Amino acid sequence: GGSDFLFSEEFVRLVIDSGPSRYARSDVSKYEVKRLRRGVDIPDVFLEMHGMTQNEAKRELGAMIAYCVKNEISCACVQHGIGKHILKQKTPLWLAQHPDILAFHQAPLEYGGDGALLVLLSIPEK
Repeated sequence: GGSDFLFSEEFVRLVIDSGPSRYARSDVSKYEVKRLRRGVDIPDVFLEMHGMTQNEAKRELGAMIAYCVKNEISCACVQHGIGKHILKQKTPLWLAQHPDILAFHQAPLEYGGDGALLVLLSIPEK
């Protein structure tokens, strides 16, 4: 199942160090990313990763993505916190390599701002 997805530590392909965390798969329009940035899409699931180890956070992230896909939830909020910056750095890398993630952007303030990401998921067509 989807929760068996293994995140690689070597994946550093796309990180944009300057400015807010953001990513869009090559087949996703910039418009979708703008919607995330503006908070147009309302997240239906929130994952609070504050205080988790990297392994816990990875496992929870995989489980959340699998849950969203199964339940046709296309927008989620991942709250990695600021903390020691480790999850803040790693979370975008993990998300960007997952096949069900279309895009993400640093969350608007009401969803955690700098300490969170709004994530757009690919929901299979019925």
